[in-house]
Amino acid sequence: MIKLLFTLLLAAVTARAAEPFSLNALGAPDLAELQLPAPPAVLVPLRAEPEPQPAQKYFNAYVLKAIDYLYKNYGLKGYDINSILTHDIDYNGGVIKARRPPLTMCVAAQMEILLTAFAVYLSETGDSSPYYYLPKRSYEGLAVTDLKGHIWVNSEFNANGTADALINFGMGERRPFENLTPGDFVNINRTNRTGHAVTFLGYIDKTGRVLPRYDASVVGFKYFSSQGRLEVGQGGLDYRYAVFSKFGCPEMPYKRDCEVIYSADQRMLNTGTMLAPKFWTGVKPEASAAVPGAQTVLNRSYFLGLTTDD
Repeated sequence: MIKLLFTLLLAAVTARAAEPFSLNALGAPDLAELQLPAPPAVLVPLRAEPEPQPAQKYFNAYVLKAIDYLYKNYGLKGYDINSILTHDIDYNGGVIKARRPPLTMCVAAQMEILLTAFAVYLSETGDSSPYYYLPKRSYEGLAVTDLKGHIWVNSEFNANGTADALINFGMGERRPFENLTPGDFVNINRTNRTGHAVTFLGYIDKTGRVLPRYDASVVGFKYFSSQGRLEVGQGGLDYRYAVFSKFGCPEMPYKRDCEVIYSADQRMLNTGTMLAPKFWTGVKPEASAAVPGAQTVLNRSYFLGLTTDD
């Protein structure tokens, strides 16, 4: 660097050939005229944004808080296939009205969990974005453009459960059964041709003990939904222990739901999770010429509500 500076200084005074060169003879104006070369560009490697932690990317924590709230305040109020929501729910300045409260059924229970989770999330974070992502009618209508129409299950909409519904609306992602975590969503089918919409709470072994993770001892899973009988205390929002058909119906000190079909086919065992609102993609179904004006019709014989110990 010293050699470079000296060369530049020498070049600047070459015109003064008549005078003997002297570094001390250079004044401030001379130094100001010197043009030093531009510094070489330094390539700084781009830093990838760190992957968000599960607690940040997924909505499970709020789903679980919603379940705790609903069970404490509206649990076991009775099951009825024709009823929707245990109570009216505020939504962005409006109200989603309950039908025949406090009775409710399984697919409606999953929608109520979502709506309650939004309220918990708003109270804890101040973020109201979930209420602007979809209009209120999306939780009331049954068209292909309505989230409710997908939660209610409709193969024409490519919606075989709550997980599919969330994925179809850019609010969730697929998660195979072996990778589920508490607060994920599952729709089951049974060998008797009935089905159920539930929230996953943990894997269980043959005694009903909840396991920390999936392993070879898993025979099923604990869930939360609405099922059972019409009478208060005999049905409504409650917990059950689902057992896959290949394991029979082992005795356990809990209400069981046996003969559940295990399958990797998402049409038979529909599984997935909900993303946190900041990760919702904005992808939403549009009305299609293939299903013009189609409306989901709830299959009442399929969502019968009764489980093994009811």
